[in-house]
Amino acid sequence: MHTIMGITVGLVALCLLAAGLYYHARRNALQSDPILIGSCCLGGAGLLLGNWLVPML
Repeated sequence: MHTIMGITVGLVALCLLAAGLYYHARRNALQSDPILIGSCCLGGAGLLLGNWLVPML
């Protein structure tokens, strides 16, 4: 069960990072909000970091 949760959280984090990078790359065409871009990247990075650190506890 722990492995399935870790993989799921990792995939969600990678999807958030990919969405943030996509909106950043096309911010002029999509008129993206910088807060949206930052929150996607920060949320994805936080999930990846948490997914890596929590098993070490």
